[in-house]
Amino acid sequence: MNRATEMNVLFYDQFAPYYPAVYGFLDAEATVGQWVQLLKREGLASSENAPVRCRPKLLDAGCGPAWFLDAWAQAGFEVAGLDASSAMLRLAREEWQRRNPASPPGLVQADLCAVDGLPFAPATMDVVVGHSHLPNLIHPEDLTSFLRNLIDCLRPGGCLAFDHTRIVGNTPNGTEDHPISSGGALLRTSRYDPDVPCCVQRWQGDGFTGEETYWFHNPNDLDTIAQSRGARLWKRMEWAPDKPHHPFVPATAKSERLVSLYRRL
Repeated sequence: MNRATEMNVLFYDQFAPYYPAVYGFLDAEATVGQWVQLLKREGLASSENAPVRCRPKLLDAGCGPAWFLDAWAQAGFEVAGLDASSAMLRLAREEWQRRNPASPPGLVQADLCAVDGLPFAPATMDVVVGHSHLPNLIHPEDLTSFLRNLIDCLRPGGCLAFDHTRIVGNTPNGTEDHPISSGGALLRTSRYDPDVPCCVQRWQGDGFTGEETYWFHNPNDLDTIAQSRGARLWKRMEWAPDKPHHPFVPATAKSERLVSLYRRL
């Protein structure tokens, strides 16, 4: 793992106590509901009327506090979660056990960019998902191993789906306050470097200081890596989650928030 990617993992180890307050606005059920409909519409997954023993298997890569993982389980998938941050996985176990006390969590800590692959049997997952701009947290040097690991988990015909962002017109610069449970706030300062391109976000407040970096990968590079591992781009969509009746439209050159769907051959 590149040191810069590793620093993002260390950031989330330290940031985990603040994560629920800062990102509690995320509606995991609504997001997963939109994605399920998209996958079904594209013929890439179906969980309706499936008996328990036949539920499609899904891996949530970078599962964080398991909000999306639980939503996928409620949508009828047999789920497993993976994250590189031990602190985020502690949140995930607590959240899973709170919502599913009778079901042990299928959570694993692992390096998403490991050159020797992920700790799952190859070609066993029907769907692999990555939420919350997961590819943007991966340094360009780690992108090949990251995508190959996710694709290797898929059975033939399986689907890889993730949301990611590219910079077209809006540049992430400036500051923003985020209220936290202590009654105070964290100040997030974003600094965009167009030469890389990447954005460094510095968080300060409540005795905490930390930085995370987002890289804005060329979608064509993602497609080339996926194809080298036996997967091809199925469809790339512009995603507007605040438009629940029509959240997905075909991506254009001006689309910034994207969901990419790949199918393993």
